[in-house]
Amino acid sequence: MKKKSIALGIVLILLAVYLVVSRLGFAPALPFFTIVFTLILAYTTIKGFVKLHFTEAFLSLAILGCIHDELLHIEALTPWTLLLVGLLLGIAFDMMFKGVRSRRKNKDRGMFMEWDSDNGGHIEWESDVKVEDIPDGETVHVENTFGSKSKYVNSDAFSKAHIENSFGECNVYFNNAILAGNHAQIHAENSFGETNLYLPRTWRIRERQESAFGTINIHGRNDAEEGAPVVDLMLECSFGELNVYFE
Repeated sequence: MKKKSIALGIVLILLAVYLVVSRLGFAPALPFFTIVFTLILAYTTIKGFVKLHFTEAFLSLAILGCIHDELLHIEALTPWTLLLVGLLLGIAFDMMFKGVRSRRKNKDRGMFMEWDSDNGGHIEWESDVKVEDIPDGETVHVENTFGSKSKYVNSDAFSKAHIENSFGECNVYFNNAILAGNHAQIHAENSFGETNLYLPRTWRIRERQESAFGTINIHGRNDAEEGAPVVDLMLECSFGELNVYFE
């Protein structure tokens, strides 16, 4: 959560600076809702760069440019050219820094590993939805940017999972996951999209939520008995919807 605190802190500093300079006449006074959306997009831009989620960062920056195109004198670029540039830059940087981001995750968390597509798995496609139904180990990493993706976790010794979804729909099913012991961890991050997690009712859940202009919903309830395996569920949502279903 340190990176998120850094991003939010920078946004608050920017707000404080703007309030001072606008009152002194060095910057134009903006309408209230423009300020609100600017702060929201500034937060997602900084958060994206800090966490190396470049598609989220560049698209947020492009939308900021569209909102303030007259002030920046870039009307010739808005909206579609600027949005397309943001999308292309985001995809390009995500591809180039994919390895760096993976190493950072492994170092910082010591718990999430990227799945190797050459490790004996297969991928099926159904109605433009990417479906992964492959054997998994103790750790599972699911990442989706744009489009739709469904992942079925098939593990006889499941321990940890990290799920990242940006600007798309991601469905992850844990019904076939067997815990390695009596404890596991699931960390889900949703930005500008919809993430749906499907968990067995027999798991006991210790839940923690953090949302910034997003919605987190828990549907149903689990029927876990005392002494059942415990799963720590960390849910983060920025602009979008994150749902947890018990089945």
